[in-house]
Amino acid sequence: MHPFANLTETGGPPPKPTVLASKLAPPVPHPATIGRPQLVARMAQDRAARVILLRAAAGFGKTTLMQQYVAHCAAHQQATTWLRLDAGDNDLERLLVHLDAALAGLATPRGARRRGAAAPAGGPRLAQRVLEQVGGAAQPFALVLDDLETLQSPPALDFVQQLIEVMPPCGMLVIGSRTAPEIGLGRLRARGQLLEIPPAALHFSIDEATELLRGRCGLPLRDGDIATLYRRTEGWATAIYLAALSLQQRSDHAAFVATFSGTHLELGEFLTEDLLARQSDACRAFLLETSVLGQLNVPLCNALTGRGDAREMLNHLERANLLLFPLDAERTWYRYHRLFASFLQHRLAAQAPERVAPLHLAAAHWYLEHGYPIPAVDHLLQAGRHDEALDAIASQSDALLGSGRVRLLLRWFDQVRPEALARQPALALTRAWALLLNRRHAEAMATLASFLPGPEHAGNDGERARLAVEAQTIRCVLLAMTDQVEACRDAAGAHLHRLAPDEPFQYRILANSLAYALICTHRYDEARSVLSRATLRAQQPQPAQSPGSLSDTLEGVIDLVQGRLGNALARLRAASGNHPGSWNAAPEVVAGNRPGGDVFWALALFEHDARDEAGRLLANALPYSKGNGPPDAVIACHVLSARLALARGDRGQWLQRLAELEQLGQQSGTARIVCSAWLERARVATLEGKLESAAQALQAAELYGGWEALDATGHANDIDRPSLARCRLDIARGNAAQALSDLDAAVGAAQARQRYWRVLRLRILRATALDRLQQREAALLELTEALRLASHEGFYRTFLEEGEPVAVLLHAWAEANLAQAAALGVAAPFVADLLERLPAASGPSPVSVASNQPDPLTGRELEVLHMLSAGYRNRVIAQKLFLSELTVKSHLRRIHAKLGAQSRTEAVALGRARGLIP
Repeated sequence: MHPFANLTETGGPPPKPTVLASKLAPPVPHPATIGRPQLVARMAQDRAARVILLRAAAGFGKTTLMQQYVAHCAAHQQATTWLRLDAGDNDLERLLVHLDAALAGLATPRGARRRGAAAPAGGPRLAQRVLEQVGGAAQPFALVLDDLETLQSPPALDFVQQLIEVMPPCGMLVIGSRTAPEIGLGRLRARGQLLEIPPAALHFSIDEATELLRGRCGLPLRDGDIATLYRRTEGWATAIYLAALSLQQRSDHAAFVATFSGTHLELGEFLTEDLLARQSDACRAFLLETSVLGQLNVPLCNALTGRGDAREMLNHLERANLLLFPLDAERTWYRYHRLFASFLQHRLAAQAPERVAPLHLAAAHWYLEHGYPIPAVDHLLQAGRHDEALDAIASQSDALLGSGRVRLLLRWFDQVRPEALARQPALALTRAWALLLNRRHAEAMATLASFLPGPEHAGNDGERARLAVEAQTIRCVLLAMTDQVEACRDAAGAHLHRLAPDEPFQYRILANSLAYALICTHRYDEARSVLSRATLRAQQPQPAQSPGSLSDTLEGVIDLVQGRLGNALARLRAASGNHPGSWNAAPEVVAGNRPGGDVFWALALFEHDARDEAGRLLANALPYSKGNGPPDAVIACHVLSARLALARGDRGQWLQRLAELEQLGQQSGTARIVCSAWLERARVATLEGKLESAAQALQAAELYGGWEALDATGHANDIDRPSLARCRLDIARGNAAQALSDLDAAVGAAQARQRYWRVLRLRILRATALDRLQQREAALLELTEALRLASHEGFYRTFLEEGEPVAVLLHAWAEANLAQAAALGVAAPFVADLLERLPAASGPSPVSVASNQPDPLTGRELEVLHMLSAGYRNRVIAQKLFLSELTVKSHLRRIHAKLGAQSRTEAVALGRARGLIP
């Protein structure tokens, strides 16, 4: 039957549907709306398209983007019409009546009936009228149809296709839909007439999320909290906004962000009403049952649900954009949006708690049967089958430990009941490895206590003896990781011969621990011998990490410490190239893995002033150093990253990296890490002439500087240590004579230890001390010695990092000696290149301006300034610091006076500019 053939009981046509004006206008923009100019420009500039399709689930900003597109068209004098569709528009005549009303504002097409004439009857004539209005338009226009997913009837969808077919070159059909509508998209795509804005394009960027949270909602969130919330929401606009509404009512922003999930009340209501309620009972059951899966495919879903309709369900969910994302091009594996998954899991646990464990167990058995033990372990633990989970872990522990997946191992072990783990002592030692490599050193040592040999273990069986040997290996590595290098050297040297030939992993990691300890205690020849024996012993190198590359990494460190930068660069480059995999089972001091080895390489590149390449390596290595890197990797990675940030003018990131470094040191209880953060602050403050701040930073560093007296420490502090920082500050303060005396003794000690990299830094500081004592000729002679060492190896940054005093000396040296550089043993091209790299003069020397520095802020004033930067008002600051509001106001007056600020905002800006707050 023709769609317009329905008549009333009296034989006449049915009454014409009433036009609802609310359907014909875009909704009023929300005050928190974020502009999407790039997407709008993409829509406006595509001249070939006849249809623009915005396709995404609810809450992704389709309507908002179309609003902005309409506003853009209005600003460019382009006509637009808007129609919000609903289920009632499946009645074709109702759809036509509203389209006719929406198109009323378009210019009358040539030959068409004038707008003032009587309206034609409904049915086919109204359809023809709408098609003529669209097809005959002479001026640019856009017809916007929102919520097209509500159209399900074939007549209505057929008519939309007719609209597309008659669309003139000056026209555009803009569609917002939750699903992919059946309007011939494949044909349009093949013709190049379709512009698709998929869900991924509608995700907020981190900058847009920041603008919404801070700019529109006024939330004083820190960058880290915003990044966490963005990661949890995956850029989903509505989820970010709902979180912002809740955050406005809370003060514990960080805690809320850390726990934000699909169980959040407002988000849960949105998901229930706008997504779940629209689905069939069968679809809702499928969603709940498969929500326990991190990844989904057809046979796995069928195994869980007991039905055979997984393919159809997944196809439906993907077409409906129901927060299901394909993970491969073949659309074999999928995942749910993280918030949607947590919402479904919470709903499953509330509605059918008895189903949760069986579903996890079914998933685990499917994974085990199909050769996927890692996800199987997660499901076994969720099902409460801890003994079965440990059996699966045991089958994979060597491979996981050897490939560096120690966080995964530890996450599993943390979920296992202690009594289950006690039944498998070998796995208890695997847990000790994981604890060690995640910096949980005290727990690792406590685990080893029951395995280490003692009188009570005499006469134990072979398995106990084997476990005791492995426990001693872990202990030696633990000593290296906790800066107990002399104890490590003695223990590892005695233990190495006890390892059996069939223990390549233990031998490799122990040999590198021993070599590292020997390097720290200045026994370089012995370290090379240990590395050589480890290379010869390895008969079957691991595919992801060759023993040769391990030796190259640590021998590169020896070369660097001994001042052979060229050799160090060659070895470290070879070490990195020899193992393209991601073998990071052990810390870089014990197993020159890719991330740890890259930190070494970046350090050498930085000294050679190859900053871009060093920066790329450090960016990749930073997560490793934060997660399970040993002290040297943590220090070098963070300090170098901070210096690179400062060199490009990003003082905020410089502060952030040092704050992270200090926090990591406090968490791990490693004094050298904390000390290194304060040393870098002291160095920069000294060079900037902020001598009071430098003295305070150095005082803090010295509180954690007891390690220097042992003179047995890692390469990351070979030239950055409290004594050198003290000499630098003494020179800047005018106490150069004392500094010179200390430096003379330090040069002699460093030369005796063959630590020529340190000698280079010491000679440069001696030159500045002599120059400060008005002994320019002696200063230039000292600089000659430094250049003689550095120029043939390419040590640039050692000079450049000492700032303007050295720059002045270098120019004076070049003027006096460049012509005779070769006779002095100095490579003239290096000096010329070094001079070009020096920054332009920046005014008076630090010492000359030090006396003009404003009074420093007190500790309490810094606390107030920090809270001011977080957006707290006086009353909140007073509560948090246990002060009266009057006292807070007094602190603020003094802060304004010291910084020269006229307002709270200006005080925060000046505080950040001067490095007082992040």
